[in-house]
Amino acid sequence: MRNRIVGLFLAGLAFLIVGLLIDIPSQNQNSTKGSQLYSHLPGGNTVTPSPEISSILGQQDESSLVSKVIDGDTVELSTGEKIRLIGINTPETGEPFSREATEFTKKLTLGKSVRLEFDIQPKDRYQRTLAYVYSGTDFVNLELIKNGLAVSETIQPNVLHQDELVNAQKEAREKCSGIWQGLCLDPDVLGSKSNCVKIVSINADATGDDNKNKNGEWIEIKNSCESSVYLNGWILKDTSASNKYEFNNFLLDKDKVVKLYSGCGEDSGEELYWKCPEGKYAVWNNSSDEAFLYNRKGELADHYSY
Repeated sequence: MRNRIVGLFLAGLAFLIVGLLIDIPSQNQNSTKGSQLYSHLPGGNTVTPSPEISSILGQQDESSLVSKVIDGDTVELSTGEKIRLIGINTPETGEPFSREATEFTKKLTLGKSVRLEFDIQPKDRYQRTLAYVYSGTDFVNLELIKNGLAVSETIQPNVLHQDELVNAQKEAREKCSGIWQGLCLDPDVLGSKSNCVKIVSINADATGDDNKNKNGEWIEIKNSCESSVYLNGWILKDTSASNKYEFNNFLLDKDKVVKLYSGCGEDSGEELYWKCPEGKYAVWNNSSDEAFLYNRKGELADHYSY
């Protein structure tokens, strides 16, 4: 009899615990309203929104109305929340195709209700919400890349649509769409011998901590033209808005290579230094990055990715 009572007690206790475990997730789902609900797939970082978040994000209401387009990759909702389109980077204000990218995003989103899809990291350092944006049947992030108005920018751990965006960039580059058109123009059209000034290598991974050894990373640019090229006003940049180097009164001789270090030092005919005084961070990402070289007219002269 005693054993039977103990058995009934343990069974009841187990039933109570199971009930609590089942109830907890549903309470969490209700309280988060879908902002952090993901179902993780095998293989690491790749995620897909759970059915709960997909349902919530699919609702078109006032909170998803785009009231302002700040630039090609940033919009503002009617609630005042700023949305940064994730996985891409459009030209900054004043750069070639910046206006076209902004107008393209306006056409697809301004005054319209959009659906937002999130990845692992919800905010950037500026506290903007990071999202993939869908307007009707258009995947806005992808459409910007397809039309050559943005480049792919994969920042871990947000890799949900990485392959799709990278493949779209390859196609846009091959078609010389938008920002890529300079790579297909004849040097005489460019007027600056751009197509014979090339990025030949990047050493992205410095010994030790890159941020403490900035001159341990560098990029090399070679002049394969028939004569020297005056690079004054040429610009080199990565995919970010913060890393940009402008050549000043520099002559790159025929068949010569200039090595541009990420840190500080004394410039010479064969070595240049990016940041004096040095900033907090090095320039090149160790895992992957892209370099863009523009001539003084703002036309893309070369592109290098790794």
